[in-house]
Amino acid sequence: MNAADRLVEQVLDAVRKIRPGTAPEPDTDFRDLGLDSLDRLTLAVAVERATGLAVPGPAFSDAATPADRLPATDRSAPAHQEHDVGSPEPGWPDPGASVGEGTRLWHQSQIAGGAVVGAGCTLGKGSFIGAGSTIGDRVKIGNYAGVFGADVGDEAMICPGALVLEDPAPRATTPDGQRKSPEDWTRHPVTIAAGATIGAAAVIAPGVSVGPHALVALGAVVMRDVPAHGLVIGNPARQVGWVCRCGHTLDAALRCTTCPRTYRRDGDELAAEHQPVPLE
Repeated sequence: MNAADRLVEQVLDAVRKIRPGTAPEPDTDFRDLGLDSLDRLTLAVAVERATGLAVPGPAFSDAATPADRLPATDRSAPAHQEHDVGSPEPGWPDPGASVGEGTRLWHQSQIAGGAVVGAGCTLGKGSFIGAGSTIGDRVKIGNYAGVFGADVGDEAMICPGALVLEDPAPRATTPDGQRKSPEDWTRHPVTIAAGATIGAAAVIAPGVSVGPHALVALGAVVMRDVPAHGLVIGNPARQVGWVCRCGHTLDAALRCTTCPRTYRRDGDELAAEHQPVPLE
């Protein structure tokens, strides 16, 4: 049995596990097996685990049969390999999405049509950038983070599992019972300013603004605006201190505990007082 035949057999074995009791053949129509989009994603993951190969997101979503589109599967790249944008695998921009030069999409990351992602960004495994989102340059978005319609500044970081939301009144249907469409709700997008960090598994409520270089702690649920350099924790999140541009906390005198930077209060915000001069 050659490599191609072995790969087809591994796909068929994965299909049998998803649909026990079936006897699929290489030319069996997926529709006859009742495989929906979630089943096909499960199939891609099962094949990837069985083979150790990187399975492109569209490999099974657009396939008609178990043997269809297998040439698109990368038989040489390990599943954890990163790819520059422009390669169809492992992540993908939908039609109408805009992606800057040098941005890297890891496995199953998706950029919806109408979203704009800047240059030099990294989108982790399973991350999703929703329609209407604008992502700046050199932004890092962690595994399985979801960004829905937000405006994210340059060099911001959204850690794994974080959710940035935009629908203030989430319902599946309209008051008359019809499935909601994009025209049936009003967007309240989040703004995340340059250099800010959203911690792992944090949730940012619709309409919230997170200031420059602010830090939202892991698991926080942010219901109100966060000032520049503010450190917020908890559910609901509350401010407990200040953080430096480098990401470390400031002491009571507003000095960084790690780098030479110092700050001063300017109303409810912080202003830089001393910044290290870069070496020539």
